[in-house]
Parts: sequence; structure tokens; C-alpha cells
Amino acid sequence: MPIPKQNIDEGNEEFIERCMSDDTMQEYDEEQRLAICSLQLREEDRALEDIDTKPTQEMANEAEQALEWREEFGRGGTEVGVARARDIKNRANLSIETIKRMFSYFSRHEVDKKAEGFRSGEDGYPSAGRIAWGLWGGDVGFAWTKRKIDEIAKEEKNLELMEKEIRAKVGTMISNGIELPLYNTIEEAQSEAERLGGNGFHEHTMDGEIYYMPFESHQQAKEVMEKISNNEHYPGHDEDDKSLVRSNNNKEVRTFDVQNLELRMEGDNATVVGYGAVFNSESNDLGGFYEYISPGAFDGRLEDDVRFLINHDGLPLARTINNTLRLSVDEKGLRYEADLNTKVSTANDLIELLKDGTISQSSFAFTVEDDSWRSEDGKNIRTINKVSRLFDISSVTFPAYNSAGSYALRSMEQWQEEEKKKLDESLVNENKEGIKKENDLTKRSLAEMRLKVIKNK
Repeated sequence: MPIPKQNIDEGNEEFIERCMSDDTMQEYDEEQRLAICSLQLREEDRALEDIDTKPTQEMANEAEQALEWREEFGRGGTEVGVARARDIKNRANLSIETIKRMFSYFSRHEVDKKAEGFRSGEDGYPSAGRIAWGLWGGDVGFAWTKRKIDEIAKEEKNLELMEKEIRAKVGTMISNGIELPLYNTIEEAQSEAERLGGNGFHEHTMDGEIYYMPFESHQQAKEVMEKISNNEHYPGHDEDDKSLVRSNNNKEVRTFDVQNLELRMEGDNATVVGYGAVFNSESNDLGGFYEYISPGAFDGRLEDDVRFLINHDGLPLARTINNTLRLSVDEKGLRYEADLNTKVSTANDLIELLKDGTISQSSFAFTVEDDSWRSEDGKNIRTINKVSRLFDISSVTFPAYNSAGSYALRSMEQWQEEEKKKLDESLVNENKEGIKKENDLTKRSLAEMRLKVIKNK
């Protein structure tokens, strides 16, 4: 069966809802369905998302005046022009196609402005041409449509590029914290492999659909993408190529056992509510140190493109960019609400595991911008002051809060080295002070002995 198409009289939201619930779309996850359905929207409606198509008040005044003139003088314009004037007068949002027709009208009829009676004070004012011109918004309308045409052209170009990207790349699979690209076609996967200095492709089947990943094996894909994420050299690496995102470097993962993890069910809709991180809570031993997360650690990070996963792995079950994952910060910590698509088998598995308490922990993956260290009661204490990027929130099955990333260990080693240096400098200074005192004492003793000798003489 073909992918649904938008009907002429069907609104965007109405179509998206119908398209995503269509039987032909159930083999895709929610994010993929949304991308595919969005591509089926009428071009002009897709462009409306970022373009203000409401006529200005000056245009409304011009159209109202033209309607009054037409009624008074019985000339000027057509029924189409009258209908357009009424829309402009009421400042109704215009379609992209209407704006294009307006621009075409103004461009064709600009020559009419040279005729007698077009300007105030001339014989025959307002002429039929002047009234018709006003019905379409007049000079202010012409200037407005010029601006909108430029915006439309830019938007349509962006849409074209986005369509190409969406059609080619389905999304990513998360494997051990590494994002691996997935494509709809073999050609796209092979092309990406070649760009990265390799070749070939391999298949992944998820929810009955076959996707293609660059490189001949999954292991090869993981090795290359891990090198990219860690900013290391890899086959095909170009120092001048800034197109690849390498911000995964120094990624860390922390897990919390949050008692009030909540699953909300409303009909077929399911929402997981919990905390990905808890403030001012001492961690378990992370390998030589303990850790706290500062309340301001996530400032500026809630707008990151964050996914909701299981064990930081696999296809996303929710995502912030489509508002199926919502993040907030309160006194307790980093709070999340994740809407689960019950038509996805993985989501249903998670729901059942949450219901019976098999999964009760939440975790987040991140990189650190700023941390600080101290020693307290014989323990090394780390405080995460600022997170530089938030990658994902996950429901997890492994033990709580029990591992540290390489960056944290390097940070601790650096702090310990600095503390040792301070201690060494302090000991040197103390030693110098001690030697000075000893020398002073020796000098004083010798002086006293000389004084006794002189007195005895």
C-alpha cells in the first residue's frame, strides 16, 4: 500500500495524525513516521511553518479602501480580486500559493500605475486600475509580497535539502554510547562508508524493516564512529574536515535508583516520568572517588537534542526535538517525561518491565565542561559544576552509579598531581624554614660560646 497523501481540504495536523496511524506506517518508529509524513505535506503548507503569512494592518487598510471605492464607483478589479481584498482586510493567513499569485499580479500590473487616474489629484481618480491594485493590498502589499517571496525561496531550498537528508538517512542506532548512522538505501550507506575511508554495508532489521549501515561489519562501523567521537584519526580522516561531530569525546554515564519512577497510562498512550540525575546526592565509589552533581550543572543544556533510550543503546523511544521527551530542572534534579509509542515493540517491552519493577533506574550520558575536587574524611570528592552536552536519558537495567569515564579519572589524576605539587612545595618551604631556624640556632649557640670564652679570659 502507498504512503498516504494529504487531501486538498485536509489541515496539516489532521493529515499528520491520519498518516502516522495508517497501517502502512506501522513498520516505522514514531520519529521515522513523523519524518515521512512531513514529507507528504503540500509544499506550501510545509513552508508555512517558518513564514508569517498574515497581511499587515497597512495592507488591510488599503484593501478596505479599495472595496469601498469599488462599491461607490462600480469599477475596478474582478471577483478574484474582491475575494483577495476580503482576506487581506480580515488579515487572514494566506497560503504560499496565494502569496505567489499576488506577487505575479503585482509584477504584471505595475505598468498600470503609469495610467491617468492612478494617483490622487489626477482626472478619473481612483481609476479602475488603482482600485484593482488596492484590492490586492496596494504598494504596501507589493513590498510585502516581495519580502515573502524571498523568504519562501529560502524556505523551499531548505526543505529540499532536508527532504534529501530525511529520504537518505533514517536516523541513528546507539550502540555502547556510539551513534551509528542508518540509511534507507544500500547506495547511501556505501557512499558514507567510502567518505569515511572504508567500503561496503551491512543490514539491520528492526520492527520488520531493513536498514543499511556503512561498512561491511557492525564492528567496523563501531570502531570508525568511536574514533570519530573521540576525535581520533581514522581511515579517511581529514584535519580540515569539520563536518563530523566529535563532541562525544569524554562521554560519561551516571545512573540513579530513583524511588518515584512513574509510568502513566491513558488509553494507548504511555508516559515515563522520572529523574535522570539527582542533585547533591553522593554517588557510590566510582573508582577512587565519590561524586556530587551541582544544581546548576544543566543550565543551558535542556535545549540539546536529547534521546530517551534503554541502556543508552538502540533506536530512540522519544526525543526532545519532536517534544516526545521533555526535560526540566527542579530542586531534586533533572526531571524528564518521555512519551512512548505503544505501536513500537521495544516501547511495549519497556512498559511491561516498568510495570513489574524489573526496571527501576534512570541514567544520563553527558560530557563535563567544569568540575572541582576536594578531599573530605579521607575521600576524594568530585563536584560536577557544568555539563557541556547532554546526550541521552535512559531507563537502565545495570547497577546504580558504579562507573566513571576516562575524563573523570584524568581529571582526578590532574587534581591529585596538583595537590601533590602543592604539598611538595609546602614541604620544601617548611624544610627551608626549618633549616633557617636551625642555622639561626647554631649561630646563636656559637655566639654564646664565644661570649663565655671572652668572659673566662
